[in-house]
Amino acid sequence: MKFWTEKRILLGIVLLYVLVFGTITALRHYNFQTQTWDLAAFVQTFWNTTQGRIMFNNIEQASNHLGVHWTPWLFVLIPGYFLFSTPYYLLIVQTLALAAGAFPLYFLALHILKKKNLALLIAAGYLLYPSLHWVNTFDFHEISFLVPLLITAFYFLEAERWWLGGLFLTLSASVREDSIPVVLFVGIFFLARKKWKIGIITIILSLIYLYLVLAIFMPSLAGGELLRFDRYYNLGATPGEAVKNVLTDPALVAKTVFTLPKIKYLLVLFTPVALLPLFSGSAFLFLIPGLAENLLTHFPLQFSGTYQYDSLLIPGIFIATIYGLKKVIEKWPSKEKLVKWVLIAAIAIGFITRSPISPVTFPFELFTPNSTWEAYRKLVRMVPDNASVAVPTNLVPHLSNREHAYMLGKEKVVPDVVIIDGADSFGFETVADFQKYADDYINSGIYNVTIFENRYAIMIKKDIK
Repeated sequence: MKFWTEKRILLGIVLLYVLVFGTITALRHYNFQTQTWDLAAFVQTFWNTTQGRIMFNNIEQASNHLGVHWTPWLFVLIPGYFLFSTPYYLLIVQTLALAAGAFPLYFLALHILKKKNLALLIAAGYLLYPSLHWVNTFDFHEISFLVPLLITAFYFLEAERWWLGGLFLTLSASVREDSIPVVLFVGIFFLARKKWKIGIITIILSLIYLYLVLAIFMPSLAGGELLRFDRYYNLGATPGEAVKNVLTDPALVAKTVFTLPKIKYLLVLFTPVALLPLFSGSAFLFLIPGLAENLLTHFPLQFSGTYQYDSLLIPGIFIATIYGLKKVIEKWPSKEKLVKWVLIAAIAIGFITRSPISPVTFPFELFTPNSTWEAYRKLVRMVPDNASVAVPTNLVPHLSNREHAYMLGKEKVVPDVVIIDGADSFGFETVADFQKYADDYINSGIYNVTIFENRYAIMIKKDIK
């Protein structure tokens, strides 16, 4: 029997992905490269939930995370946090989930393309896709789990295993409120293919759920408003006005979408898959919600290609890549070998030029000693258990397994412990503001102050044992 079968190769590259990104994400956290936003907010949310304060944190705009993002999916991960109450649990689970997405993608490609070598190429392209790498390395986000869940759902639906497909569609919709429109467009896709029952059921249930989430559930937990809508004020003052303007003012939409940064963003998305989604026909429908969310905003991080926001697009990009590849090969069967090599070249070039772990950009510094990181480790060890803290953003994820943990300048209570890094004024408008903030605490008289290396200060309340 042939040892290097496609499935064994697939298993090998998935395990390699887990090893590389498990190591990188763990080292990023260990070496204080993770942030208050977004890792610490999730760490404290998980920890508070294990203490009976369901989905609460003191970091985000609303005290309950479900008011900021509607994410029932997180409850699936809570039992693991009871066993492993550490940020590393979240980072490793996210890496495992993203890596696992290669398996259903392989079987979906095999189901549609009928060729093991092409299915393996699609799965390898997924694991080498730069946007997936940025999603994986930038802290932790619930939306990243949409990637494997939606691919799995679509595979089961394509295989006409309706109950399993429905289960994974439901899980996909539970990931976050903006995953619901993506699921809705799955229904539209099947409707376009005249699979009426699954299409109509998916569309109706998605619309009902979306209305309940946006009109009732989230506003009830966030003081009556949608907290992330401020990123779309360029379209209108209210969600209703924004939707109306998008539907009735094509000039506004064109002015918003067709900018140089957003055109570059589109190239970033599609060139590593050789532009094949553009040939996919109705499968391109999967991309509409994610493209709308990231192209209609004025918030630049959403169309940078280096954060979690591409999670909405990655499943659709690879589903559309499969269908695009099928259509191209069917139209030009004699060019199949050439098309395959073009795709291989696009995958390789995309990885080398854009991945955070390419040979050009690999973060070798994570493997070398750093005096700042050693100082931070010393400071973290000095913080008493359960003490409330206000600390620099890179320390917050390490101190969030407590009821009150804040980034400097954002505290809502007088903290038991304050840590200052004199070389890090992040979060303050000016260095003068930062200096005044530090001096107020140092001169308050209620803290024992320890300063070392003429840079770092830790202040612990005198009545804290």
